[in-house]
Amino acid sequence: MFTEREIVVKQTKALGRDEFAIEGAAGEPLGSAKQTLRAKDLVKASRGVRVFDHTGAHVLTVEDPVNLVRDAYVVELVEPAMELARLTKRFSWVGSKWDVAIAGFPDAKIVGEPFNLNYELTSQGRPIARVDAEFSGVGRAVMGKTSYRVRMEPGLDEWQHAAVIGIALAIDMRREKVRRNAG
Repeated sequence: MFTEREIVVKQTKALGRDEFAIEGAAGEPLGSAKQTLRAKDLVKASRGVRVFDHTGAHVLTVEDPVNLVRDAYVVELVEPAMELARLTKRFSWVGSKWDVAIAGFPDAKIVGEPFNLNYELTSQGRPIARVDAEFSGVGRAVMGKTSYRVRMEPGLDEWQHAAVIGIALAIDMRREKVRRNAG
């Protein structure tokens, strides 16, 4: 999964604990992602997500650590244990603005409409990856299930691929958190 230049993330379950299928561009299964549900997640009205490869091994974690002022998300590789990326929501009157730190990419930015799952990750103005929402049918939309395609630029290593996938899941977590708190 961390070597593919293009993946599709499809939400397969939207009630209770969210679950996602991670597929290659041609629809082949590459892995899955599942929401964690712990007591501390209930207290902070948030969630974490664990990503598993096609064998079921836990390979990546996306956490929403406790924060009082601005939402932050941390993407961590499981083996070897290391932080790959950190996103922090910035205050803005209009739109969604983020501070982004990605290992190996200085001056990383999210350009576009992350809340609509249509955005580009850049480093020093150079594209790293593109995320685009995909329509997956009326029934899935009514159930609140999302699908999006992640395209990575050539030349990224496996850890950078993992960081991009984690960032896409973190932004989806933020979308869901805002939707849940508004409704």
